[in-house]
Amino acid sequence: MASPFGVLVCLLIVLPQILAISSPIDEIAPLKTCQFPCMTEVNLHLFLHQFVDGPNNPNRNEETLLQASFPFGFGTTIVHDWTLTETTNSKDTVVARVQGVHVQAGLTKPNRWYTTHNIEFQQGRFAGSTLQVMGITAGLESGKWSIVGGTGQFIMAQGIISFTNHPASTFEDGIKELNIRVRFTRDITQAA
Repeated sequence: MASPFGVLVCLLIVLPQILAISSPIDEIAPLKTCQFPCMTEVNLHLFLHQFVDGPNNPNRNEETLLQASFPFGFGTTIVHDWTLTETTNSKDTVVARVQGVHVQAGLTKPNRWYTTHNIEFQQGRFAGSTLQVMGITAGLESGKWSIVGGTGQFIMAQGIISFTNHPASTFEDGIKELNIRVRFTRDITQAA
């Protein structure tokens, strides 16, 4: 059995040699200092134009993919490509497109439309950027959708979209007034 003194001598002789030939972790993969980029918040006020699906609506911007026979149309699935403008006039310049699906997700209540879509900006300072949005459009006069991500200028986006049905809505053009409040990380690799 080795004496405590012998073990100590071995450690003092062997340990520096082991440390000399081993590389510390940070020499293999150095840690970069984490810089927290600035968070930016933007509030946008836009109008969504939904031209409902139907044989008598040639300008529709949605299409029914599955018409379910369950109560309340549970499972009915519609794909949409709605437009966003700065005014209630659907013929105004399209600022962004709202592309995605909405599904009748209520088995016990009518008009419980779960929606998920990307808002892809086409004009202005956010052109080419997107917001990923989801929520319920419940056939109510107002509601909220969650912003759960984004691309382009909207890196790591989060926020809320409050919507109300606008009084100028018609059967052909269902207009929702959107107040978009989004926080996102400013990309420090891009020029300001």
